[in-house]
Amino acid sequence: MRPRSLHVIPALLLCLALAACGQEAPPTTGPADSGGGDEPTSSDMVSPVGGDLRIGEPWYLVGGTLAEQTPTQVTLTFDRDTVSGQGPINTYSTSYTASPDGALELGEWVTTLIGSDGPDPAFEAEILRLLGAVDGYTTVAAGELYLFDGDVNVLVYATAPPAPDDLTITEETQALAAQVVGMAEDEARATVEAADHVWRVVARDGTSFPRTEDYSPTRINATIVDGAVTETTIG
Repeated sequence: MRPRSLHVIPALLLCLALAACGQEAPPTTGPADSGGGDEPTSSDMVSPVGGDLRIGEPWYLVGGTLAEQTPTQVTLTFDRDTVSGQGPINTYSTSYTASPDGALELGEWVTTLIGSDGPDPAFEAEILRLLGAVDGYTTVAAGELYLFDGDVNVLVYATAPPAPDDLTITEETQALAAQVVGMAEDEARATVEAADHVWRVVARDGTSFPRTEDYSPTRINATIVDGAVTETTIG
């Protein structure tokens, strides 16, 4: 009887393994899997790669492909199963589904209907139009959220609204940008991010990448040739 039992146990384990392989993983849905945990992700800002959406904490609009900007604080906040925003005039919200690989599916936006004069209505309509086309996202350790329509970065948010004093490039940032020229790409990225700055590759081996028109005094833009940094700019 003992030899027979030795054959039964492996066979049972094999059946259990095959049953487990036959089960489909549940789909990733917004809240719990929004970006794969607490660690923000580094990115060249060329395509969505995911990151930490800061559940319950607001993001502030700081740039993108918008035709114009206003001084009004415009926000976006991801909750467990919805995302809501404060525009120049109205508030708006919808459901969402986020995947760790950077895919982001937004539902139909519902807004309040407060009227206003001036440029704000058109600016708000443009924000909602861009949000309606969003299908991907990336966050970075320096505190920025990049929303994508395909491979085009259409909206940029930050963990805090920009203040006039924040727009000055410091001597430390200038020195950092000069320091990484000549470094290997991985070493340069690690150096920039260790200094709490944003790293972005804008060209590699003669190919230029799409970039946003927003301005950041702590962002180092790098040109890479043969795996090394040949040029940097700030902003």
